[in-house]
Amino acid sequence: MTVTKPLRVGLSIHQRYPKQYRTKSWSQLYQDEIELVVHAENLGYDTCWVYEHHFSEPEGHCASPMAMCAALAARTRRMEIGPNLIAPFHDPVLIAEEAATIDLLSGGRFVMGLVQGYRAEEYAAWGIPTKERGPRLTEAADIMRRCWTGERFDYDGKFWSYRGVEMTPPPEREIPIFYGARAPAGCRRAARDDVGVISQGDGVESVKIYADHCRELGREPRGVRHLRYIWVSDDPDREWAWLKPYALNMMQVYEQWIGTSSDQGLDVPQGEELDADTLRQADMYLISTPEDAVRRINALREEYPDLEEVWGLFHFPGVPHEKVAEQLELFASRVIPHIRTPENQPALART
Repeated sequence: MTVTKPLRVGLSIHQRYPKQYRTKSWSQLYQDEIELVVHAENLGYDTCWVYEHHFSEPEGHCASPMAMCAALAARTRRMEIGPNLIAPFHDPVLIAEEAATIDLLSGGRFVMGLVQGYRAEEYAAWGIPTKERGPRLTEAADIMRRCWTGERFDYDGKFWSYRGVEMTPPPEREIPIFYGARAPAGCRRAARDDVGVISQGDGVESVKIYADHCRELGREPRGVRHLRYIWVSDDPDREWAWLKPYALNMMQVYEQWIGTSSDQGLDVPQGEELDADTLRQADMYLISTPEDAVRRINALREEYPDLEEVWGLFHFPGVPHEKVAEQLELFASRVIPHIRTPENQPALART
């Protein structure tokens, strides 16, 4: 297959700050995260995604990604900004209004990422059964799209009902919506709801499920944004020696969260297999030389030519911001030029 479009390159922030690594205030951490994004935009990154979680000690986490997106929109000029918003926890009309406001403030740079979430503690706090995750996601997206038309409507849904909603001002364009989806059911839901996909996991298998189901429904797939955990170096073994405690701690926290949920989990080692050395071998992790990163990312593009974006979690929780800034610089100078443009991709993919 031949790649026909440029590739966006993004990053994510999360405001996670494990207790054992805390050396500064939360306020300073938030400011440092914003500065990382500004630095990334200056380096040529295209997108920033902001995660959401709640009640997440001992790590902490961004609990208000829409507020962070607004702050980032005010400090950036070119970059797309979007949340990974846990849709079932939020009133869709209010979120639609906030999204339109951020999109207008940013000059049309907001993208809406909607995820189901999976932590049992979060669903228990909201009093929402986890079996309602998927249907709530679909209903929320439908309501948001109706709001963004600027036309007056009533709505009688299973989870939300409204009378006489007429959002003013609406956004000046259709805000793109992406669902977080890696399991087959989530991929099929995204196809049915005619939205794009935020994907992760081994290869692009879930993306192919999504694309195939879109075409079965008689429509072309929307955009696909794909995540990797990234750290590149000319000496990746040396870098991994100091980085792995941060990566292992992150995945141990994820394992605790996933263990109390019905989620299928990430495609990484878990349980007795969860140690730093096996973790590095997981396909989600890209701990490599810049040249190997180019090869692996271009291989993903060769496998799914319509891949719209690869975005990285570069900031393993607790890693000093100065180190993350250096990593963003290295990836921007040594990797991005060789994965972004379609004309050089096919040859690189076969090296």
